[in-house]
Amino acid sequence: MPGLFFWEILIPAFVFGILSIKWMVPSLAALLICLFFIIISRPEKGTVLLLLLLFGLGHWYGNFSLPTQGIAIPDWMAAREKVQLSGTIHSIKGMPGKQLKILLENVTCNSTDAQTELDGFLNWTWADPAQLPYVGQQVSLKARVKPIHGFRNNGLWDYDFYCRTKNIRYRTYARGLIKNGGLKPYSPGNLQKLRTSLREHILKNAPPTQGGAIFPALLTGDRFFLSHETVELIRRAGVSHILALSGLHVGFIVAMGFGLAWLAGAVYPRIYLRIPRMRLGVLFSIPPVLLYLWLGQFSPSLLRAVAMFGFWGLFMFFNRGRVLLDGLLLAVLLILAVSPLSVFDLGFQLSVLAVGGIALFYPLFLRFMPSGPGLRYNAIRSVAALLYISICANLTLMPVLVWNFGVITPNLLFNILFVPVLGMFILPVCGVGGLIASYFSPFISGKLFAAGAGTFEWLLELVRWADDSGFLPEYAFYRPHWEGILVYYLILAAIFFCWHGRSKRAYILLLPAALLLCLRGYDSAGPERVRMDILDTGQSQCVVISGPDGSRTVVDGGGGFGWNFDMGWSIVGPWLAYGHLPHVDNIFMTHGDRDHAGGLAFLLEKFSVDRFYFNGDIPSGRTGKRFKAAFERNGIHPEVLFSGAVITLEPGLIMEVTHPAATFKGSRNDRSLYLRLIWNGHPLLSISGDLDKKGLKAVLSSGHDLFSPVLVLPHHGSSGSYSPELYEKVNPQIALAACGFLNRYDFVSKKVKQELDKKLIPLYTTSKQGALTVEWSADGQLITAP
Repeated sequence: MPGLFFWEILIPAFVFGILSIKWMVPSLAALLICLFFIIISRPEKGTVLLLLLLFGLGHWYGNFSLPTQGIAIPDWMAAREKVQLSGTIHSIKGMPGKQLKILLENVTCNSTDAQTELDGFLNWTWADPAQLPYVGQQVSLKARVKPIHGFRNNGLWDYDFYCRTKNIRYRTYARGLIKNGGLKPYSPGNLQKLRTSLREHILKNAPPTQGGAIFPALLTGDRFFLSHETVELIRRAGVSHILALSGLHVGFIVAMGFGLAWLAGAVYPRIYLRIPRMRLGVLFSIPPVLLYLWLGQFSPSLLRAVAMFGFWGLFMFFNRGRVLLDGLLLAVLLILAVSPLSVFDLGFQLSVLAVGGIALFYPLFLRFMPSGPGLRYNAIRSVAALLYISICANLTLMPVLVWNFGVITPNLLFNILFVPVLGMFILPVCGVGGLIASYFSPFISGKLFAAGAGTFEWLLELVRWADDSGFLPEYAFYRPHWEGILVYYLILAAIFFCWHGRSKRAYILLLPAALLLCLRGYDSAGPERVRMDILDTGQSQCVVISGPDGSRTVVDGGGGFGWNFDMGWSIVGPWLAYGHLPHVDNIFMTHGDRDHAGGLAFLLEKFSVDRFYFNGDIPSGRTGKRFKAAFERNGIHPEVLFSGAVITLEPGLIMEVTHPAATFKGSRNDRSLYLRLIWNGHPLLSISGDLDKKGLKAVLSSGHDLFSPVLVLPHHGSSGSYSPELYEKVNPQIALAACGFLNRYDFVSKKVKQELDKKLIPLYTTSKQGALTVEWSADGQLITAP
């Protein structure tokens, strides 16, 4: 079992200190676990005090490095006015679907009334750009600028904080040719000209297919020509890491360096008498690694990988043992000393955990390695090694991946196919070989690129066939609270110690694990109550009702934001699975508009759903096809509801349907379900979908009791749903509205706000408060409000 140097024991305290600026309680708990384990291991005198000091240092350094929070929103920005903005390009990143993600600095905006200089970076998404800009080039365009504002839901990835760590404060969007302005004339430096020339040689000689699009991605990190479908196929195959320039790709380049060292020894064996093969491999790897770092535009993931490989190469050059673990920890120390906020970067977390898992657990799998002479056994050992490495990496990555994505794709076998084909053929032979050949023989270059593109397209077809045949399972999964993540790693550490015959230490590690589980159980206990959450899903609506006995009911699932963003996969599903199994007792779909129905498709596909209720209106197009396929595959029998229906969610907790009547005729919005939640005879909540004037008139004339302490405003609070009579009959204590931040419809409308103010009804919106939570006691009284 590998031991640790004293300085390596200290690193976690510093890391936890930086993490504490975002997650104080979990970081303190992790520190206490480390202190507990170190104390029982009889540390050197002063170790505990030093760990506490390093935690404090990390907390201070993280706060010191974190850009200030909060920005003033100018009036023109709040009014969604288009302005003439100008700025300097700081960085460019090619994104799938022919989009460029460009960070602008020194941004100035000219509105009709004033000139405003913006702090920090502006994230400019340029779809279908007319030309490729340069870093350092100035640009001017007329666009609508918005402040950074993500979906604000507890327990999900915090986009606002991520952008804050990068000092990205604003965003804008443009498509195609810039009409009002453009790129300023610019003379790029020699290195930029060379990088552009290399990119042009790749594009000129690689075929214009998805197979050809992989070469800019592998060689320069430019995913511009990859389609969203291709990226999704790669994700489903469980090999998304091949698209992120990281340690895997640097490893391929290093392997090329060691291959050159082997070739040099084959041509001139005496060279090994002067320089041993291991040292020669390190020396031959340095130039191509640095060239690859430059080609990849010094991306953070590549810089991290090169730092790790740099330390590994240094240890190997001087014949040091324990290369992998010591090199990893030295690289972590260097990276965080220079850029402490890198610890919040998901790519950094995955890289460190994956390499750590391989360093610690791969030696344990070596005892299962097949033994025997000959080429056949060498091939079997190579395949087994790839499989074991994937298992070791995923052992340590599992809770982080599940927490961030809410799904698991247990498709490790494609790693065995993709990694060697990319590492031994597509990247070195076809990619690097084709790029070099393009400068002296376009014919040879074209053939090499074509061979690599054809091979990659064959791999994609294999993945597509496996997906269509049901061989690529993807499961929504329980997303743990922070206590669960710590318990997972404690259990993993206990298994590690047991494997090495340290059973006593393993049992000791189970003590804090048991304590954390007790704390989570205590926090979940409490009196009976009903809870309602309106998730922040932008300009869409999703309501979740949690019953006193643990039932969960979803009313609408949010949606919209284009076909490449799945609200269910990104927001609704992960939120529902946070601390819960992926199960929903009831789904009510008020109507089939995408902003209410879009996110439900993912739940129907990946969650266990007991019952589905709707008004008979199934969404059209791609979303509707997903609904129907999920109904058939998962045995869900949708039930159409009309006025007068009463659905029992739990004993004593019912959903009453007030609209539409079976004979009602109206628009899709006006046929929305009007639902009323009642607990033990106490009305709690009214949800009214997107009802407009005609639908609301039918509700008001239905004769049903409409009183509810909480009203979710119809149609997001639009002027078309303005109804003083509804507010009068419902007589709510508070009104809630699901609407997007600075949305283009200006919801909630001004006259709705004025009428609610007149009636002294407080209004809370997801655009201002983020996700909204309300709780009722058993006697129907509001005990928690936004």
